[in-house]
Amino acid sequence: MAWDHPRAYQPLEAFAKECSSPAVSWDRQSLADFEARPVTELARQYDVMIIDHPGLGAAIAAGAIQPLRRLVPREVIEAWKATSFVPTWDSYMVGGQPWALPVDAATQVCVFRPDLLPGAPGSWAEVPALAREHRVALCLGGPHAFLAVLGMCAPGESPPDRDLLPAARDLLPAECAVTAIELLRAIWRHADREVSAGDPIAVHEAMAAAADLAYCPLAYGYASYARPAPGRHALRWADAPRSLRSGRPGTVLGGTGLAVSALSGPDPGEVVAFLTAFWTAEVQAGLVPDHAGQSAHVAAWDSPRVDRDWGGYYSGTRRSLAAAWIRPRDDGWIGLQERAGDLVREAVTGAADAAAVVAAINSEYRTLKGGSL
Repeated sequence: MAWDHPRAYQPLEAFAKECSSPAVSWDRQSLADFEARPVTELARQYDVMIIDHPGLGAAIAAGAIQPLRRLVPREVIEAWKATSFVPTWDSYMVGGQPWALPVDAATQVCVFRPDLLPGAPGSWAEVPALAREHRVALCLGGPHAFLAVLGMCAPGESPPDRDLLPAARDLLPAECAVTAIELLRAIWRHADREVSAGDPIAVHEAMAAAADLAYCPLAYGYASYARPAPGRHALRWADAPRSLRSGRPGTVLGGTGLAVSALSGPDPGEVVAFLTAFWTAEVQAGLVPDHAGQSAHVAAWDSPRVDRDWGGYYSGTRRSLAAAWIRPRDDGWIGLQERAGDLVREAVTGAADAAAVVAAINSEYRTLKGGSL
């Protein structure tokens, strides 16, 4: 199971044609389902699944996926780790075990039209003024309003164990989170509200198609929109604006990983053969970007050709990916993330009090951590 965007399925389908042993066929689900659908539902039917790391806790608790060390020799695991762009590998580590191979790297970044803007602001303080002068959009659909606030308030780095916060602490620093919501509200007053209600794909699509939609300060980046086409404009990307708490880009890690079902009865030898063949530097810096993929392999991020072919996406957002904050992977996080998205969206649009929303999210997070893995 993959998710339904060319960045996800085109490289996998191209590789399946090129490397026919073992034979792999791919189905697709929407981005919304990918972000919210329980992995357990997929694991009964599919041997290998593209998953989102925040869903790991629920998948592990349900016994839906296998740790990679059950299937793959330690030396191979270490080689995979060494060739994954940090922190993508860490996002699939839970309990000292790797649970998926990171195959797609993404984090929140600025998106802009180079024909309308020479570049993107480096700080959030500059964005409201830009929104008064140019047509801009936010990215507030689904969980993304909440993820924007998380990114804006991200600390300098994730803790060494890559669990964002211990149970005794709030998820959102209250003062920073209220400031972040107020900044988003100031931008929203001047933003295109229809586009702002969308997810990252919808925002990229609208910016590529519209005559004058110049900028989005924070959305998960899609390098595949770097090329112009009839009736469509080329997009460019820059590092996320600096966190309100540090001098580093304020961003929350996205991307995807390949996980192996513990419920469908996959053939271990075939699974290992597929993963090993797919994760070579030649495939990840060749076939994958050539078919609009966005590899998590360092060979792709270090390749001048790949960067040039995709409009400088990799060099333009590298600092953001390296600084990206990893979300909790607790069982129950996906539901919290969806509900928090609704709450923050209400606060940004003026339908709810920012401080009350932050307090409600922190209260739910403390409850979650009290019953986590």
